[in-house]
Amino acid sequence: MIKKIFLIVAILLPFLLYYLSTYLIKKDTNKKFPIIPLSLASLLLLALVLIFFRLSDKDPSDGKYTPPQFKEGKIISPKTR
Repeated sequence: MIKKIFLIVAILLPFLLYYLSTYLIKKDTNKKFPIIPLSLASLLLLALVLIFFRLSDKDPSDGKYTPPQFKEGKIISPKTR
């Protein structure tokens, strides 16, 4: 769940910062909304968050995977060792 929140924040943060800065400075709001630079900044933040999650993942991908099994009427959960 926390990963999803980080992804959403990475996408929306440049737009929120732009809106807050124009609101606080109270500049002329008749200007066009800079959608291209904000979208590029959003994509950059999204890529950084995805790279961080990939590098910080502790999944033992080189371990031995045991699939779920059905023994004596019970399902045994899958395991990675």
